[in-house]
Amino acid sequence: MYPKSVPIRSWPALLLIAPLLLLAGCSDPEAEEAKEQAELDKRGRELSAFLLDRDVQTELQEGLAVHLAFGAEADLDLYVTDPLLETVYFANRKSKSGGEISDDVRCGSGEIGVEEILFIAPMPGKYRIGIDYPSECADEAKKAAYALSILHDGKRQEAHGSVSLQRFDVIALEFEIE
Repeated sequence: MYPKSVPIRSWPALLLIAPLLLLAGCSDPEAEEAKEQAELDKRGRELSAFLLDRDVQTELQEGLAVHLAFGAEADLDLYVTDPLLETVYFANRKSKSGGEISDDVRCGSGEIGVEEILFIAPMPGKYRIGIDYPSECADEAKKAAYALSILHDGKRQEAHGSVSLQRFDVIALEFEIE
């Protein structure tokens, strides 16, 4: 009925085999983290491609448009701080410098969420983009990939990355308008 056990006759052999048996059930945390980061990078590139296709259709020739794209697994929030140090985001929808957020995209809004902040006549100076990850939309989404697209006077700049749950990346990207 039961498999016949094989006795190990020497303690040194047992000491060599025991750690191997213990390691067989363990995973390498560094390898797991590297794999997760590679998947997030891949997803970030996919989101960048989505924004590129969307931006080509928009073709903004004047002004400034900042887009944040993210997957359905997360609720990310876009923040843009203007040269007057006023931040446009879901709770401050319009700035004195003319920045305005389109919508606060939340869980259940579709496969890819896109938040957009527009400045019709952006003032010169430094702009800072922040990304917040206040809540997950799917279990176990401890990190979320995102893509950023900045369109200014017909020129495009892009970036992608990831943000951890309940973290606010205050400076995901900075740029200056002359």
